Amino acid sequence: MNGILLFVCALLSVVPGMACVALGMARHSAAPRAERTGRSATGCALLAFALLPCMHGWGPTIGFVLWVGLLAAGVMTVALALAMRR
Repeated sequence: MNGILLFVCALLSVVPGMACVALGMARHSAAPRAERTGRSATGCALLAFALLPCMHGWGPTIGFVLWVGLLAAGVMTVALALAMRR
């Protein structure tokens, strides 16, 4: 049960983190540069935060591989959401 909770915590950190990084790009947002920079920084912080539960629950080796897999899942989720938005 503990592993599932850590996985969900990491996943709920990766998807909004990727969304913030994507919305921090000029291509996906018409916001001013300062606001985009803030979104990118928030996204990077969320992505870094997602690494912590992965490392804690599965150790450094498997945790890092799981985190990279979650990053790929987050990228696909956000890319599909942005593609449907247009």
